[in-house]
Amino acid sequence: MGNQFKGFDNIFALTLRNMMEEHPHTGEKTTQKALAKAIGIRPQTVSLYMDGSTQPTAENLYKIAKYFDVSVDYLLTGVSSENKEVHKVLGLSEVAVNLIKRAHDTDKFGSCSEVVPLLDELLSDVDFYRFLEDLSYKMEKLKKLAQMSSDEKEKMMPGLNVEGYWAWDLNAYVQEIIKKELEKRGISLRED
Repeated sequence: MGNQFKGFDNIFALTLRNMMEEHPHTGEKTTQKALAKAIGIRPQTVSLYMDGSTQPTAENLYKIAKYFDVSVDYLLTGVSSENKEVHKVLGLSEVAVNLIKRAHDTDKFGSCSEVVPLLDELLSDVDFYRFLEDLSYKMEKLKKLAQMSSDEKEKMMPGLNVEGYWAWDLNAYVQEIIKKELEKRGISLRED
C-alpha cells in the first residue's frame, strides 16, 4: 500500500493522465496549462502530478475533481463510490459505467435512436458473449504473432503470411457478426 500513491503507475497519476487525454464528460483533451489555470497552480506542478512525482494537496485534489466533474475517490482509486458496487459485482470500469449511464440519460430525454434497448439486447444474447470470447482469442493470437520473428512465423506455416491471414480472419469474423446482428433486426446488406 505504500507505493499506491507514488510513481508513474500510481492510480491517481494514471487517472489524471487518462482524464487529461480525454475529459470523462466531454471527451476533449485538457492541456496542463488549462488545468493549472483552473486550479491555480503552475503547469509544471500538473506535470509532476501526471508523472507521479508528487501528489496534490487535499485542496488541489478537490479542485481537480471539480474541474473534471468526478469524485475525489475516483481520482484516488479509479472507481467512484457511486459506482463501486457495480464495479465490484461486474468488474466494469468507471468509464464504462458512466457511458452506460449517459446512454440511459440520453434515451430518457429523447435522442434520435435509443442505445439502451440495443445494449440490453446485446448483453442478453449468449451469441454476443461467444463473439467476445472469440474476438479476445483472435486478438491475443494476433498480438503473439506480432511479437514473433519472421523466421518463427515462417516455421509455423511455410509460404503463408500467418499474421496477414489472422488479421484477415479477424476482419472477416467481425464483419460476419455485424451482418448477422443487422439481419436479426431486419436489415439486410446487399452484396453487389
